[in-house]
Amino acid sequence: MIPAGLGKEIEKLGRELPGGLAVFDADGTLWREDIGEAFLRHLVKLGWVTLPDGGDPYEAYEREVDQDKKTGYAYAAQLMAGLTQAAIEAEAVFFASEWVPQRRISDTAGLIELCRAAGLRPFVVSASARPIVLAAAPLAGFDTVNCRGIQTLVRDGKYTEEIIEPITYAAGKIVSAESAGRLALACGDSLLGDLPMLEAARLAVAVAPRSGSPLSAEAHRRAWPVLTQES
Repeated sequence: MIPAGLGKEIEKLGRELPGGLAVFDADGTLWREDIGEAFLRHLVKLGWVTLPDGGDPYEAYEREVDQDKKTGYAYAAQLMAGLTQAAIEAEAVFFASEWVPQRRISDTAGLIELCRAAGLRPFVVSASARPIVLAAAPLAGFDTVNCRGIQTLVRDGKYTEEIIEPITYAAGKIVSAESAGRLALACGDSLLGDLPMLEAARLAVAVAPRSGSPLSAEAHRRAWPVLTQES
């Protein structure tokens, strides 16, 4: 449920910053669970993503994330090196079409419509790999031109390990969003990954389970509105 008064705040923000960005995180914010990780598991299961030593790519990814989230999320994108862009994009569309609809978060779906009605531009910045973000976010009502994810260079139609900055995590989300417009509203669920973006916005909105989270505790301290992840 959208908190009382938030709609009026968004209307006011739209008048003050017409065309400003309403920036949303994706995983845990637009939908429950992490589609980047789910898609990586899917590619491993297909046998498309492998390691030279025969190890488990997903376990390698988890180790990287445990050591450093920013480089770990980038590693998930780098694991697609050598795969053709066309094949990955087609598989991402297929996977997202079945994965996203049943996991949509109704509160943020309502928030997106409020922002659009107020004249703000809904925008996604996710720490998942760009191909799955571009496939999934339109199913939540976003134009692909307004979607950002961790991106690697494509050469001769194939992904490489070369990261294209910024890495869209924490402060990198701000850099990515501000290259497209002025940050008016920000909405996210992660204390480490989304707090910098929320602090940079004129209006911050947190998303959390009803049981609470580190970000919702911080949001309550700052009197930010909190939406629920549950339907």
